Amino acid sequence: MNQRGNLDTKASEEIVSLLKKSNKDYKQTIIMITHNIEIAKQANRIIKLEDRKNKK
Repeated sequence: MNQRGNLDTKASEEIVSLLKKSNKDYKQTIIMITHNIEIAKQANRIIKLEDRKNKK
């Protein structure tokens, strides 16, 4: 982990994989906040915020 708290690519992929498995196996809702569009694209639903408002 670097000073900003970002994960390296391998760790990010492992965590996203675990979250997806948890969502599927246990039907858990996952709320993820990210600036990484590649990670966001893996979600079933994306809600974008701009200027603290829901961007439609």
